[in-house]
Order: sequence, then C-alpha cells, then structure tokens
Amino acid sequence: MDAAEPRAVGAEDRRAAMRDAGLQIWADEGWAAVTAPAVCAATGVSPSAFAAEFATAEELLGEIFDEGTEERTAVVLAAMEAAGTNLVARIHACLDAVAGCFERDPRQAVVLIEAIGSPVLRTRRRVANRGFATLIAGELRPVALPISPEQLHVAAHFCLGGLAELVLSWQDEGTAVDRARLVEHGTLLFEACLTAR
Repeated sequence: MDAAEPRAVGAEDRRAAMRDAGLQIWADEGWAAVTAPAVCAATGVSPSAFAAEFATAEELLGEIFDEGTEERTAVVLAAMEAAGTNLVARIHACLDAVAGCFERDPRQAVVLIEAIGSPVLRTRRRVANRGFATLIAGELRPVALPISPEQLHVAAHFCLGGLAELVLSWQDEGTAVDRARLVEHGTLLFEACLTAR
C-alpha cells in the first residue's frame, strides 16, 4: 500500500487496516516511522479513531509483532507435528513453514529482525525467541538425539539466529540464498547443530 494514497476504511476493519499500514511503514521506513500521524495518513483514519484503538504507536507495533509471531508459531507447530518423528523431516517441515510465512508476506521479515532501539520490541523479540526455542526443542524431543534437553534448547537458540540471517539473505538480491537453499541447506545446518555434542 502506498502511504501517500489513503484508503477509506470502515469501522469493522479499521484496526486491521491500521496494523497493515503500520506493517507497511515499518517495512519501508523502519519501526520509528510508525507513528499515529503516519498511520492515519496511510489509512484515512482520524487521530481520534487511532487513539480509540491504540494508546500509543508502540502499542500498535507490539500488536503487529505479536500477530506475525502467533501466525508463524501456529504454522510451524502444525507442520512439525505433521512431519512424523524423523529429525530431518521435522526440521525441513519447520523451515519450509517459516519460508512459506515470509513468502506470503515478505514484510514480516523486518518484524522478525528489527528490534534495536525499541525497548518494547526488544522485549517482545526476546520472549518470542525463547518461545520458538522451546517449541523447536519440544517438537524434537520425541526424536532420538545425542544431546541433553538443555543442550537442545541452547542449539535451538543458535539455529534461530542463523535462520533470521538466512531469511534476510533470501530477501537480499545480492546473495545466492533463495527459498530452496534456505529450506534445503538450512535443514542440513540445523541438523548438524542440533546433533552436535
């Protein structure tokens, strides 16, 4: 959506439209550009209508972050559970599901990564990363691994950092990382990390 072209918004989808506009501004200009005036200009919503939905722009940013996190969590969990008990199959399903989320909405990549300078976003990102590490460790627990549950949890955190960089590299036309390499080679890297002793 072009921020210079406001669109008419009905009351029923006003909040969703503000989240979408905030996400677009965030992706285009960074989280600091997501302000009440910017979102109002992008949606045609009045300042009073914005204030009725969100107390601050930070609250809107938090909701945008949470929405993306919840979607990825649900998709990854469903994919891993459907993949059976084979380690490689579960890892592959996880990465394929994550890639699918970012393929559907590439703007979410900036939400996944960008939290520097914002205490609200930094805290949410830390909580989300702990949750994803716990999810990965939990979903791989049924698989016979040569490491302890504590080591698995640490490895999951390490893998998440690498995954974030792979997603950014995928969106960078100057790298050789495409969706297939993210999923296929990422699976090999995850497997190596999650089985390292």
